[in-house]
Formats: sequence, structure tokens, C-alpha cells
Amino acid sequence: MMLPHRLRNDFPLAVITLIGGMAVFVLGPFVIYRFATGAMVHGALNLLVVLAILGAMSYAWRTGNCRWTGVFLSIMSVASATVTAMLPGAVGLHWFYAALMASYLLMGVGEASVLIIAAVTALVAHGGAFNSATQMWTFVVATALVSLFAYVFRWRADAQHRQLELLATLDPLTGCSNRRAMDRELLIAVNTNARTRAPFGLAMLDLDHFKDVNDRYGHEAGDQVLVDLAELLRSHSRQEDRLFRFGGEEFVLLLPGVDEASLFTVCDKLREVITQSLSHAEQKVTLSIGAAALRTGEDWQSWLVRADKALYAAKEAGRNRVCVAPPPAHGPSSSTR
Repeated sequence: MMLPHRLRNDFPLAVITLIGGMAVFVLGPFVIYRFATGAMVHGALNLLVVLAILGAMSYAWRTGNCRWTGVFLSIMSVASATVTAMLPGAVGLHWFYAALMASYLLMGVGEASVLIIAAVTALVAHGGAFNSATQMWTFVVATALVSLFAYVFRWRADAQHRQLELLATLDPLTGCSNRRAMDRELLIAVNTNARTRAPFGLAMLDLDHFKDVNDRYGHEAGDQVLVDLAELLRSHSRQEDRLFRFGGEEFVLLLPGVDEASLFTVCDKLREVITQSLSHAEQKVTLSIGAAALRTGEDWQSWLVRADKALYAAKEAGRNRVCVAPPPAHGPSSSTR
């Protein structure tokens, strides 16, 4: 089902939904109790908080924008707990710790820390939330300890998330980015071109007769050739270029700033480097390259298909060469240089 799937795969949305549920089933009864006992100001404030949380949760579900929804909910939760604590006869301090934890889950650790420090400073300056100086300083120390634990937990969770994201987008053999990362980067390139008309080139590279290497020397030798190829491509590419392992012995190289006129030259230099430097058991290993310059208004899938067709043309023409997909005026066939 769509709902469980989104909650499993979107942690901020899951936290926002949890807060929405707490607003209904935890804060809701307090709203009723406040109004029933005549605490109209407290009841109205609690009701406003519940409605704001539900509205923010609905916005997050509709738009998928959990970043600013989380910031809004954090500020509102901490502010409402702070204001409630300042009201005569209120027990807002009991809600402050829940608002604190929610802030560290929904905001960056730096933002949450600034928010909590500002709220605690306001409570201490007002003084009305505390019965004595001892209670005030006990609250300050307890808040500092809870914030420290929340800070460490969130920092560690963020570090693990970044590590998992990195592992999910890397090819374990060559260390290149994988197809998942490639799809995202090509989409970014297409969107950048649509906004700025910045040129992008795309090259698909395929080792010639790679199956012979595996059959003759074994898959371990073939893996080493792939590792060596990836290292050569990285060392002879620019820092802004992006290398992806497309699958098997195929790689894709994204070339920002490379237009139709210079695409062949750039790719052919890479081909020459590989021809001169890549070998196994004293046998040269070559590669074929199919390239395509991004057309304005083109989606990344058709761009990749044109590069793939150019690669096929390079293979058909005898391998160890570069074929560039022609501009629209030249028709659908690839050109060989």
C-alpha cells in the first residue's frame, strides 16, 4: 500500500505523521479538558497547536516538503510549550521535553540547538514558569542533558544516513557511482541545461572483446581490468566530470561544459589513453565510445539512448573508436570520425 510504503521510506514524514497522531490522541483530550474546566485561554492555545500540527502534516503529505514543515512544527511546538509554561497555572514545562526531542528529529542539530537555547533563555528571563530558583536551575540542567543526548543521537543518525547513501550509490568493485546515481545526475544535467543552456556531453564506454579476457584468464582478471579502467578514466578526467559504471564492462561519463564541437576530441583522447595504458598479460585492451551532446528540451532517457546507439555504431564499425551521435539535422544515424 502507498501509505505504509511512504512512511517506511521517508523518515521525516514518518516523524511528522507521528506528531500528528500525538496531537489528536494526546493533546486532543487536554483541549477538551481545558474547555470543560473553564481554562479558555489554555484550551484555545492547545486547540490552535493541534490544528496547526494537523495542517502542517496534511501539507507534508500533499507536497512531500518535509524540510520546511519540520522547521515550522519545531518552532511552533517549542514556542507553544514556552508560552504555555509562562501562563499562570499552566504546566507547559512538562511538554517542553517532548517539543525539544521533536525539534532534534525534524530540524538540523544546529538549528534545533539555537531554538532550544532561545526558548530556555526566554523562560529563565521570564521566571514565571518556576516556583523557585532551585526548580529553574534543575530545569536548565535537565534540558541541557536531554539536548546533549538528542544532539549526539541525531548527529550519529545523520552520519550513518550519509554513509548508507554513499554505499547505495557506489559500485563496490570499481568505486564508481552506480546507475542509481547516474539517473539522478543526468536528470540534474537536463534541468540545468533547461535553465541555463549550459552544454553537456555524455559518453558510453565499452571494453572491446572483454568476454575473451574473462574466458581466457578468469573473472578475477576481468575484475582487475575493470578496476584499472576506472582508475585510468578518473585520473584522465576533469574534477567536474562524473564517471558511472553502467553495468558489466560498460561505463558512462558525464561531461559538463562539453558541447557538440569538442565532444569527439575529448572522447578520442580518453580512448587513446586507454589504448596506450590498459593491458592484461601483455595484451592490449581497447574500448569503444559512443557519445552524444545534450539537446535542449531532451529528456535524459533519450539522451542516453542516443549515446548507446552511437556506441553500437562504434562497435559495428570495427571497435576501438569513437562515434558521436549527430545533431538533429543529420538524421538518426551516428557519425564516425
